[in-house]
Amino acid sequence: MNKAELLAESSTHVLRSVREVFPMPTVIRLHRYVHLPYRGVMMTRQNIFKRDGNRCQYCGTSDDLTLDHVLPKSRGGKTNWDNLATACKRCNSRKGDYTPEEANMPLRQRPFKPSFLMFLRDFSGVVDDGWLPYLGAKEAIY
Repeated sequence: MNKAELLAESSTHVLRSVREVFPMPTVIRLHRYVHLPYRGVMMTRQNIFKRDGNRCQYCGTSDDLTLDHVLPKSRGGKTNWDNLATACKRCNSRKGDYTPEEANMPLRQRPFKPSFLMFLRDFSGVVDDGWLPYLGAKEAIY
């Protein structure tokens, strides 16, 4: 129906109908832009873990992970991207109701809100090589 153009196709998969075989698209371009409201990256437990590489931001372990409010809620800390970090239960308990500086537990990286493109490119797992020129990445993420 000429609504989209095939830019890259899979070398291993095809789409089959009753009478025809089509290449499996991996990258397509729409001929007419369909506007969808921008929502950004949803702040969920799993997305915060992905952003932080599934590692405690204090000690680096990947065991018994939970979320930590960098500035504790009892001191006015908000529940947002910039104040939540992945922490193991041990470090979260040790830090308690203190800031990282007061507890002498520096963060490996400051919490931040990832952009949608950054989240797709860096945190969503395996990216098909055909998408790399469109995502601004130099190599595949595995």
